[in-house]
Amino acid sequence: MHRTKASILCLFGAVFLLANNATAQDNSPYSRYGLGDLNNNQNIVNRGMGGVSQAYSDPTSVNFINPASYSNLLLTSLDIAVEGGARNINDGGGSFSSGFGTLSYLQLGIPIKKKWGMNLGLRPVTRVSYNIQEPVTGNFFDTVRLPLINRYEGSGGLYQVYAGTGVGIGNFSIGVNIGYLFGNLENNTTIIYPGNTIFASRRMNRISYNSFFYKAGVQYKAKLTKDMDLLLGASGSLNQNMSARRAQLHESVIYDASTNAFTNQDTVLYTKGAKGTVVYPTEFGGGFMLRKADKWQVGADFNTTSWQDNFKVFGTPDPETQNSYKMSVGGQFVPNLNALSGYWNRVAYRLGAYYGKDYIYLKEKDMPLFGATIGAGLPVRRLPYSNQYSMLNLALEVAHRGNSETALKETVYRISIGFTLSDRWFIKRKYD
Repeated sequence: MHRTKASILCLFGAVFLLANNATAQDNSPYSRYGLGDLNNNQNIVNRGMGGVSQAYSDPTSVNFINPASYSNLLLTSLDIAVEGGARNINDGGGSFSSGFGTLSYLQLGIPIKKKWGMNLGLRPVTRVSYNIQEPVTGNFFDTVRLPLINRYEGSGGLYQVYAGTGVGIGNFSIGVNIGYLFGNLENNTTIIYPGNTIFASRRMNRISYNSFFYKAGVQYKAKLTKDMDLLLGASGSLNQNMSARRAQLHESVIYDASTNAFTNQDTVLYTKGAKGTVVYPTEFGGGFMLRKADKWQVGADFNTTSWQDNFKVFGTPDPETQNSYKMSVGGQFVPNLNALSGYWNRVAYRLGAYYGKDYIYLKEKDMPLFGATIGAGLPVRRLPYSNQYSMLNLALEVAHRGNSETALKETVYRISIGFTLSDRWFIKRKYD
């Protein structure tokens, strides 16, 4: 038993290192705005159901979207997931494709007592990754017009390490996640002039985040019949002031077109470590799930975040963000969970879809967001005479952001793979 656990821990560590050090070729122009691209933040189980998660609760699955769900944990569950895929961007005249791969989350759900559980986890929150060149025409001395190149580059990301707990009281459950957010977001803008008569100019803006955060949740279970339940759930947080430091650099540089390299010529402005606050906006989500024990469940969620009303960077509102929302529907079906033969009878089949409005707002155009998902939960053979229960979860998502009226139309194909090992840990031996 202990050897199995140690092997699984080593496997998870290896997967984590591979995912964390994977070289991604992602290039998402929309990640230039706001806090960057927001990561898909549901468990792989919920991703297969279109992201439905506010009312979802399972004894062997860790739903970190709503910490109230931790109260239903029955087995210690070690859960890790990775994701990868391709992104296609179309501007109406051409298209560009890139690939990506990253860690989705790493977490450990622990039942403490009956109707009381906790979770320890790490997950990426946002990602900035873009490299864009824009040919333009510049005016000099009111009469001279010269071709220029604006180059926009960005990198970095934000991460959360967190601990949460959930407690059940009767048919109600309440919970909270508390953790630490950290990371760097860097954006660079370079103007390259023709020839070598005028030095190129470059502006760098880097914000480093180090701040605590919280998220609270509640769930309620109503018994409809002997084997059917209706679950309601909600979670969210108010405005949160995140501590940050901003470094800025404005400089003149010499550009070498043969090597695509820059050499500093003169520093115009440099500020290091200026302290400030970034306001993360109020967010709220709610939903329901109707389920028949060990057979099927269907549900719907609504989530919204007040970016336009509340998001501020060092006291300045961001005009390129807007209030966002997302509506999700989905469910899963298990043909026969207790079947003694026929492996595919015990597989959980999942399907879902979502529609909403992204938080990026460019050129006074809303950014529609919609997608479809399919998924499966594949049980791994249980070891004889043990309490181990392992599950391999898969989710495939096709998502669209933008349309023919927006500057860019983006299509993302994402596959997510998660592995959950559930077992009775921390039990004192009765016999030696």
